[in-house]
Amino acid sequence: MNKFVLILCVLLLISNLIVGQTVILNEKPIEYDLKMPTDGPNFNHFNHLYLSYNFIIPFGNKNEIETNFGQSYIFNLGWRYKYKIAEFFAIGTALNFYNVTYNLAQNENKKVPNDILHKKEKIKFNNLGTEFFMRFNFGKRGNVIGRFIDLSSYVNYAISVKHLYQDPIDSNNNQYMAGVINVTLSDLSYVERLNYGVRARIGFNRWVITSSYRLSNLLKDTYLDETGDFEFPRFSLGFEIGLHK
Repeated sequence: MNKFVLILCVLLLISNLIVGQTVILNEKPIEYDLKMPTDGPNFNHFNHLYLSYNFIIPFGNKNEIETNFGQSYIFNLGWRYKYKIAEFFAIGTALNFYNVTYNLAQNENKKVPNDILHKKEKIKFNNLGTEFFMRFNFGKRGNVIGRFIDLSSYVNYAISVKHLYQDPIDSNNNQYMAGVINVTLSDLSYVERLNYGVRARIGFNRWVITSSYRLSNLLKDTYLDETGDFEFPRFSLGFEIGLHK
């Protein structure tokens, strides 16, 4: 009996030593992922959504179509892709949906699209477009966008162009009617659907000041030959918010 107890104690002691020992060297080492990430704000590839809102800025040139400042704007929803070439330089592209609204001034100088005065009048362009940009980065940063300047060129195609105006109903002719009448005209024959220009952006992470200048005309030459050399304001200035961290 004593021998059995002694053998049992020895076996328990040996098993405890085997289970409790610390592994100094594993035959099959643990594999750690030391590979550098490729996707991220400051890595090789990065893409994100963004929103921008620009005010159309009139310069008051002689042949510039008069628009109401603050009511003429460009709203943009876009997706941008950036490829990092060096710490200070990247290139990229974007796909955009632009809603461009020109709120026309109603005065004796009005010539486009005609000289008829209304209570309110707008011409709206709904554009799909793309751009190519170069980005110059400044300062030290981690995996964030950081400070940058973008220079880009763009091209848009207007999938929809509408001429909208509003007039009060003449209650003198019909005493039972009152209010306003809204008219929407589409398939406008006097506008150019394709337009292009340049842009510049100054940004810090998701907050961006953005500007654009349209190089192409929005009115067809055949229409201008009849009405005169008029053109919508070309410059806009506003802000952008990147939908990323």
